[in-house]
Amino acid sequence: MAFKIFAPRQENQKQCDSAPEPQPKRRLITSVVDLFFMPYEEVDGSCHREHGSKSDSGVSHLLGGRAQADSHPANLSGSRHLILWTDGLLLAFLAAIAAFPYLNTLRNLFVYDDTFQVVNNPYLQNFHHLKEIFTTPVWSFLGGDYSHNYYRPLMSFGYLLCQQFLGPMPLAFHLVNLVLNLLVVLVLFLVTWRMFNDRTLAFVAAGLFAVHPIHSEPVAWIAAITDIELALFYLLTFWFFLGLSKVRGRRLILGELSMVVSFALALLAKEPAVTLVVLATLYEHSCREDRKETSVQVKLSRYGPLWLLLLVYLIVRTHFVGGLVNRSQFPDMGPDAVIFSALALAGQYVWKLFWPAKLCAFYVFHMSTSPSDPQVIGGAVALMVLAFLFVFFWNRVRLVSFGLLFFFLNLAPVLNAPWMAANVFTERYLYLPSVGFCWVLGWAGTTLWRATTSHSAWWRGIVVVSALAIAALCTLRIIQRNRDWHDDETFYKATLALQPDAYIIHNNLATLYLDRDDLKNAEQELREADKIAPDYPLILNNFGLLNLKLKRYDDALGYLIRSIMKNPNEPQPHLYLALVYDQTGKADYAEKEYRTAINLSPLSQRAHAGLGEFYFDQGRLLEAEGQFQESLRAARTLRGYWGLGLVYWREGRYAEAEHAFQEAEALVPSSARAHIMLGLLYTETKRNREALRELQTGLKSEPRNPQALEALRKLQSQDSSGGASNASPVR
Repeated sequence: MAFKIFAPRQENQKQCDSAPEPQPKRRLITSVVDLFFMPYEEVDGSCHREHGSKSDSGVSHLLGGRAQADSHPANLSGSRHLILWTDGLLLAFLAAIAAFPYLNTLRNLFVYDDTFQVVNNPYLQNFHHLKEIFTTPVWSFLGGDYSHNYYRPLMSFGYLLCQQFLGPMPLAFHLVNLVLNLLVVLVLFLVTWRMFNDRTLAFVAAGLFAVHPIHSEPVAWIAAITDIELALFYLLTFWFFLGLSKVRGRRLILGELSMVVSFALALLAKEPAVTLVVLATLYEHSCREDRKETSVQVKLSRYGPLWLLLLVYLIVRTHFVGGLVNRSQFPDMGPDAVIFSALALAGQYVWKLFWPAKLCAFYVFHMSTSPSDPQVIGGAVALMVLAFLFVFFWNRVRLVSFGLLFFFLNLAPVLNAPWMAANVFTERYLYLPSVGFCWVLGWAGTTLWRATTSHSAWWRGIVVVSALAIAALCTLRIIQRNRDWHDDETFYKATLALQPDAYIIHNNLATLYLDRDDLKNAEQELREADKIAPDYPLILNNFGLLNLKLKRYDDALGYLIRSIMKNPNEPQPHLYLALVYDQTGKADYAEKEYRTAINLSPLSQRAHAGLGEFYFDQGRLLEAEGQFQESLRAARTLRGYWGLGLVYWREGRYAEAEHAFQEAEALVPSSARAHIMLGLLYTETKRNREALRELQTGLKSEPRNPQALEALRKLQSQDSSGGASNASPVR
């Protein structure tokens, strides 16, 4: 049977003159669904129209400026209350299905780039770096070769607010991601309802967006919040834009101002926001209901402010951080390879939307150089199908064509491989484009549902059960996927299980093992990475650190010099080279390398702490104190507090040393070393009871710490001989 195409704005021509036919008894599941999605006229028996109606009740009142339709005078109050109740229930249900799949992300830790962007980001320590947040690239705090022109001030400012008001714990940051994603779902519902004037379609589209597994990466990963922020303010801007034709006077001015502010936030979230002005212009001239009656001047007044703001943004951005495009990651990539690779990427993105299996955080990019490449052919076919559907629906259901255009225009910027980072294909890039996908599938789903009105309740029940089963499977997939982001080791291993050639992930896992002094596994991961990407600077850098830890100084020196030759602006190999020189008795060379690292990355807490430790060992306590303080200004770390506390201790400034160690203990209460340092300090200052308490606490985590064991033995010996001290705390 051929289904009729339902145009979203087509008026219902069904007459209400005769009494309704007696209806057969329906199944419970279809009755509940019909209660939510029945046309408004079925609520109270009046002749309200769901499609193309001008009802101003429930959430539709939020959509602004809709005139009241003629209504049946009987039971109007009861109808309104029922509509308000169902509208609220729909929003609550959407909020629930948007939040539930991601609740287990609240147990996740900081992962991958989170360590740089949040944990060790000096811009988040206080409000003194607001200028840098809004006038420099997002990686500028690292210095060196990291100052790419990614401009994401809203992300950094949001992190700053989160850290200052909610604390530096990962739970707070994950909660923000979860809440913002929930808001995106609700705003998508309102935008869809306002654009299509169809509550059922809006619910289906927003529900599909909420449970689509492709969105798990931006929600589960703290550092991917930019995609959520972009989508939120992009859609909110479009919602205000859609409402401009329904308001006049002060409400029109307020709507335009709200639209501009929201668009400014979208631009500060991520660069793809620039596509909104194109879509708004096209919508105004080709899709808006009143386009034939509206003058060009009025149309221009609706989207003109967006173009003006975009111009200001481009001028300011170019002045501070450069153009929209980052430097090419593939300088040798020719035009033919760019085109073929774009086709292949388009096919991959479309396929992932329809079949979100084997989700992965890092996909190895393979350049496409031939039109006979199966991925290129697949991408070309996908784009031709989209183009056909666009043309087919243009004069039938134009908003479906607009949804396809929304998808393509927001995907197009990430199809140009030279503009992208090493992970060219990334799931989170589908977060905003998938809105158009959800509009198209939402329309198809509601059309299918309405086409079954003449069928039996069993048929409609099958449709509902199938939809619920798919939603349940998607929810389970999201919950399972979220576990991959629990911690660094889990994340890297899960990624490598799907992409074993991801040399960057091998190198990152090696870094994790090096931090744990698991040198055997670190070397194994570095060997795997080196096979795939020989002479990659960061791999050479980690080989240098590995050999430094193994005290193979000549090998370490060779790797680090090669790393510096490959990338002289990277501060990390200079730090490790300084350690090599320090441990081989070349103090002058060591200090020079520390200074080089600091010059390359002035806000590096590691560089300042390393130089502080070097000065401490040299007995240059005043200079060591200055470096540890600089380190703590960049980021509050255990290493900085311990170093500063030791400086104070050696200078006899016991109260200040105690305060520094207590700050370390407060920063990481589970840190055994913080307790042990306090215990040793209390032992020296004859505060034996406090010393016993701190040492015993520290030894629970580090039971073999030799200094703590020796100090505890002496204290217990003194206690057994009656020598326990009740000395007052140091003042």
